[in-house]
Parts: sequence; C-alpha cells; structure tokens
Amino acid sequence: MAAEFTLDEARERLVELLDRAESGEEIVITRFGAPSVWLQPARTRSTTGGFAAGVIAASWVVPTAGDAFDVGTDYWPDSSAG
Repeated sequence: MAAEFTLDEARERLVELLDRAESGEEIVITRFGAPSVWLQPARTRSTTGGFAAGVIAASWVVPTAGDAFDVGTDYWPDSSAG
C-alpha cells in the first residue's frame, strides 16, 4: 500500500518524500482528496557527470557596456561555433 500525502504535506516534506521514493517506497501525493502524483525513482541515473551530462555545448557572451541583458531570456549563439 502506498503512503499518501496531501499537497501541503508534500511541500513541507519534499526532500524526505524523494528519499523515501528513491529507496523504493510508493508515495502518492493527493490534491483535493484524490490521488494526483505517484513518486517513483527514475529508471536510470547517469554515473558519468550527473546533471551536466546532458549538456553538449554552451556559450555565453558578455554584453557591451550599456546594453541590457536579461539572464532569464537573452542569449546569443556563439558565432565562432560551427
């Protein structure tokens, strides 16, 4: 039987619930009294690089003085690549 937690409980205990799910326990998060999400471990984990293993290449360009630059939305492709 899966352990059930409300959305508010899950928000407060997210790290604990992730640890429990990763160890194989079935965790269900409910919303408005009904099951909404089932936590389960990912099928595979990369052992060669973690998060950055999926990044092939990235390049950032510093804007010239006086230019506005929004890190969240602005980027320029590297003109030297390719």
